[in-house]
Amino acid sequence: FSVILAEAAKVIGHQLSSSDMKILFGIYDYLALPPEVILELLNFCAETCTERYGTGRRPSARSIEKEAYFWANREILTLEQAEEYIRLSRERRGGVGRIKEAVGIRGRDLSAGEEKYILSWLDMGFGEEAVAIAYDRTVTSTGSLKWPYMNTILKNWHEKGLHSAQEIEEKDTRRPRAASAKSV
Repeated sequence: FSVILAEAAKVIGHQLSSSDMKILFGIYDYLALPPEVILELLNFCAETCTERYGTGRRPSARSIEKEAYFWANREILTLEQAEEYIRLSRERRGGVGRIKEAVGIRGRDLSAGEEKYILSWLDMGFGEEAVAIAYDRTVTSTGSLKWPYMNTILKNWHEKGLHSAQEIEEKDTRRPRAASAKSV
């Protein structure tokens, strides 16, 4: 447990208070996460906090506790499960970033609602190319980015089993017709 406390002090960035130590002991004792999993958890929390808020920001003991409960509820109890969860989490964050770029959002963070939409699209199996097509169709039809409208497009494609840009271009019957096809 002393190794966990030392690592937590590094991650949190200050000497641990008695409240911080109680939280960490609860993770260790009550949640019964193994020490190596707790060490992975601490470093994961530091990484996500830095990514979200910048290099000067450190996770609090409470935010670490919240993530620990999430891991315990998902039964992430071994080092291998923790490493797999971290890998998948990095992939999701990368996917969110690529989709954010595909829909033209730059220079600001996503709102909670926007992020929720994007995560649901990733969960459905869409990549940035398919979302870019839905974005183009949304803007063409409505004149701007309308999240619910775009979500409806993607949900319809999902129900039809169309997830890649190629599948959408080949099989979506509602796709806009080319100008040359109209003039013939």
